Amino acid sequence: METSRSQFPAKEQAIVLTSIKDLKLTDYVVAIGDIVTPKNVVFASRMSNERICIYLSDVSNVDQIISERSAITIQDKRIAVRRLINPARKIIFSNVCPSIPHSILEDLVKSIGFTTLSQMSFLRAAIGNNKYNHVLSFGRQTYIQPNETLDLASSLVLKYDNTNCRIFLSYDNVCFKCKMSGHFANDCPGVSLLSFESDQQPETVPEIMGKRQAPEEDVPIENPLDLSGRFLENSDDSDNRRQAKKIRSSDSTESLTPVLELFEPAKELLDNAQYPISFSQTVEFMEKAVGENIISANNNC
Repeated sequence: METSRSQFPAKEQAIVLTSIKDLKLTDYVVAIGDIVTPKNVVFASRMSNERICIYLSDVSNVDQIISERSAITIQDKRIAVRRLINPARKIIFSNVCPSIPHSILEDLVKSIGFTTLSQMSFLRAAIGNNKYNHVLSFGRQTYIQPNETLDLASSLVLKYDNTNCRIFLSYDNVCFKCKMSGHFANDCPGVSLLSFESDQQPETVPEIMGKRQAPEEDVPIENPLDLSGRFLENSDDSDNRRQAKKIRSSDSTESLTPVLELFEPAKELLDNAQYPISFSQTVEFMEKAVGENIISANNNC
């Protein structure tokens, strides 16, 4: 009977676990089956170097196990789990001076702990002219073997030719600005949102730094910070004060007759006595004092 090609799984469908003494192959298979259901376990065997290899029905099952856990527990024993084949991953280098050799960057990658799977190469510049499609950018790329235990720094300072150069690193599907996957830095939605908020911010700040403009006639002034509004308000107060002064003068004139009548009996006494002021001066003083809140008396006057 001919075997269907669909029965031959790819290596990407396999996971590898550490073989522990006293644990049977059945223990491993059942533990994995409890995670992805028994029907999705299709092949299992012991391997060299104390390893257990299990093939699953689909790559998505492998992704499920690897993304959710780095180890499983079998009979109170914690056992590491990983992919049989780790897909290569691309690292993008930005802001790299063209004079820096590839070997310097390759040594930098190895010093982090990654294993390179390809040679370093330049990235082309985004120039929309066929005559200049040979122009390269300040970017480089290389493929590495993924290592979930290592973190890729967003930037590193590299000293070359007595100059400190800051180089930015990111995976090919990770934005180095927001550290999220699925888009590049030029299309970062986080940066667009920040720019939008910055553009909107000036609208909430009242402008009071410009030159003062004269208000138009018959136009009400609504802005309390407008300087012209204050000017008009002060002008109205000045007019009110001038009008009040006129009213006081009229009041003083109208009160002239009562003052004369009040001091008429003392006219002869004031004129004939040895006082420093006469009757007419006393009347004039009282006229000017009308309407004041406090009148200070001086016995020496």
